[in-house]
Amino acid sequence: MEFGSFRILLCIAALWFGNPILQAQQKTKTSTFLYNQLDHFLQKPSNSEALQLSKMIAPKKDQLYTKADQLAWIIVNCNLGYYLNQFNHKPTAILHYETAWKTYYENELSDYDIIENCLQPLGNIYTEIGDLPKAETTIKSYLYQAEQAKNTSKIISGITNLSIVYHNQGNYSKALEILKKGLNIDPNNINLLTNTATNHLDSGDYEKAKTYANKVISIDINQINAYQILAATALEKKEFKKAQDYITQARFQLLKNKNTSARTIVKWQLAYIDILLSKSKFGEIQKNLKEIYTSLLPGYSVNTDLPSKEHLIADRLLLKALDIHAYMYQQTQKPLLAIAAFDLAFDVNSKLNIVYPLQDTRIIQHSQNRNRTEAYIDLLFTIHQTKKEEQYDTLAFRAAEYSKSPIVNEALISKKTLSQYKSDSLVSKKNRLNAALTSYETLILKEKLKGKGANIAQIQKWTTAHDTTSIVLKETLKKLRHTYPKLLRYQNNISIPALQKKLKKDRTTLIEYFYGNRNVYQFIITQDSFEIKKIENPEYFKSIVKKYIHYFDNASIIISNIPEFTKNAAELYNVLKIPRYSKKLLIIPDGLLCFIPFETLLLKKTNSMNFSKMSFLIRSAEISYEISAGKYLRSNPKNLQKKTVLGVFPVFENTDKELSFSKIESKSIQHYFNGDFLENEQASYQRFIELAKEHDIIHLSTHAESGSFSRPASIQFWDQDILVNQLYGTQLNANLVVLSACETGVGRLAKGEGPISIGRGFHYAGVENILFSLWKVNDKTTATVMKNFYQNLNLSIPKATAIHRAKLDYLDTESISNVQKSPYYWAAFVYYGEIGHSYSLSYFWYKIGIVLFILIILLLPKFLQHKT
Repeated sequence: MEFGSFRILLCIAALWFGNPILQAQQKTKTSTFLYNQLDHFLQKPSNSEALQLSKMIAPKKDQLYTKADQLAWIIVNCNLGYYLNQFNHKPTAILHYETAWKTYYENELSDYDIIENCLQPLGNIYTEIGDLPKAETTIKSYLYQAEQAKNTSKIISGITNLSIVYHNQGNYSKALEILKKGLNIDPNNINLLTNTATNHLDSGDYEKAKTYANKVISIDINQINAYQILAATALEKKEFKKAQDYITQARFQLLKNKNTSARTIVKWQLAYIDILLSKSKFGEIQKNLKEIYTSLLPGYSVNTDLPSKEHLIADRLLLKALDIHAYMYQQTQKPLLAIAAFDLAFDVNSKLNIVYPLQDTRIIQHSQNRNRTEAYIDLLFTIHQTKKEEQYDTLAFRAAEYSKSPIVNEALISKKTLSQYKSDSLVSKKNRLNAALTSYETLILKEKLKGKGANIAQIQKWTTAHDTTSIVLKETLKKLRHTYPKLLRYQNNISIPALQKKLKKDRTTLIEYFYGNRNVYQFIITQDSFEIKKIENPEYFKSIVKKYIHYFDNASIIISNIPEFTKNAAELYNVLKIPRYSKKLLIIPDGLLCFIPFETLLLKKTNSMNFSKMSFLIRSAEISYEISAGKYLRSNPKNLQKKTVLGVFPVFENTDKELSFSKIESKSIQHYFNGDFLENEQASYQRFIELAKEHDIIHLSTHAESGSFSRPASIQFWDQDILVNQLYGTQLNANLVVLSACETGVGRLAKGEGPISIGRGFHYAGVENILFSLWKVNDKTTATVMKNFYQNLNLSIPKATAIHRAKLDYLDTESISNVQKSPYYWAAFVYYGEIGHSYSLSYFWYKIGIVLFILIILLLPKFLQHKT
């Protein structure tokens, strides 16, 4: 359900003829031209005429010399936004509304109802296409303006529309909270009552939903949405006859209203299909789906069941229809047709992603797409079990792979591609806009964290600036994609043979997981084999994964019950189905598995209490991690010998945050590598930014936090805490970032995208290879592990091997106590990035040199004795 005011701007004629001031303003050629073209369009508005008008006015964008020109430009674009939305061209409608809002804001106009004619419909379209963060900021913007002006009708409209956004986010309590405020102002408002019923329905309080829906009908018997809510409550109670009666009544009310839009009918049909699904009336479902496709897609032919790929548009109602179609085919034992429906749904999802410029929106959309991906993989796995054909394995793997950190992968490819065109003005503009957006996001967030002391007016000012900047960014990205088509190719079908060829070269086994709501899948790929497995008893599996993660909450948990830990470590190794005898493993985790240190798993149960004697997986295999198989396939390992380091060591001396071993860590790195090493006051964020691009390795030894639901992950410099959001606008070209701090790989978990951590922030900034921590690390042991790591790097040992050996060296050092050999101390750091051969050529000759030197020392006395 969506509400809000959409008015055709019929006031243009009154403005044109009745206002002498406006008549004086219309002397400029631009405004006269724009109004003439709009008048012509309004005589017979149509889809083709709207597109023609859009082309006709485009050249006038750079000729808005006066306030009258700017106002005319705004009015024409608002009209185009309104009509294109009616013609179901939502992305284009958004562009015109955004153009109007940007012009209004930048030129500080005030003599126009921008809320009614632009911001309200724009916010509603954002909601319809699923761009919920943009919808929220847009609605809050005009709600704030309405509250300042004490405009009750616009306040109610803003509350209504904002509650829809919260509902679509699944935040029903927040929606009900704001709706309660609205009902205090207008207790019998139909829209507020209907939305209240909807939120009670979806939060599971069916009695309250029924109560509010009945109240709506008592006020206005023609309210379609209220009947649909009653039908849904009846369906939940398995009262199928009542549900059918209510949905029929909703249809009756629909048909009574001659102004009912095609989309409103589609929404009713989708609700009706829920009833039909409960009765397995698939023939009637098919009929309704065809009608939905006809309404949404002008090129659709009723002679086909599914629409053609070329007719698809970015539309969430279409997406829901295709999901239902896939489900119906599954229920009617037509798996191949279900696959075809899913493939079309993935295409629509991709089209929606192009519409979204902001990361938060895309993360939400991707999370929803993951549920679709899981259903798709379930289906393919079932077919594979029956047909044993390799193509279904491949499709399942590609589906899982597409869902792996797509936003970070796209950012990495984008920054790598565009780095070749640094002098391009579009590229420079994109980078500036990204930096500006992250700056506004940080300012807004930090102000909000002040709680009741936050400056609401300032937040609104920054929010408006953020929104208008994002509009410019979207225009810039569109031009960039046109100029550099490679930016749209980050999801090319991954080649299994190419992957196997690289795995053969690296002598590595790849294990990729897909961690779904219902099932967990594992893909095992070697140089000559490819296998898909389904983890048995997923609920039990998930419970032991959660339990294992908690062993690393603090240092005492493992030590206090070593037998219990070793039992669980061996148990988890078995259920994770890790193949034995693989000397090198590349793990691509998913979901909660992102927080598992695979090195700590035990190959077999043990009664030993001595950690150095235990059969940890690290003893038999070198383990590294990646965010996706595609990123591994793109990697091109580089030698880090004789490269320079930027070391950042705030130390925080003489404070309760002091890192006393941080200076030791700094000196050990300087022993092996040259560079800039910033300590104490020098370790500021600004100094870091100034020097970051000059070095191949960036090392940060400091404090960090994983954050919470409301506060993002952060990392501390001497002068300030940097939130992960601030890293998104940074351009880094370092080969390796080492985050020697607590929880730098931990953050709010986003489905498929992984933890929104500091580590991810550096990936997003353009760094391919990152070493980060999974829990609160010990200052002293971290310094030891890092010393070993850099010593290995200095010998030209590949990064993955360097950290592997550093951990083993720590574990095998006799002077370290058994307590401090607990996995808590040595396993915190995990490496995500390129992997190389076990050792490079230079390291090979280094080893040969050592052997020859020893032989000379041993044989020289005998040689001299013989000569004598």
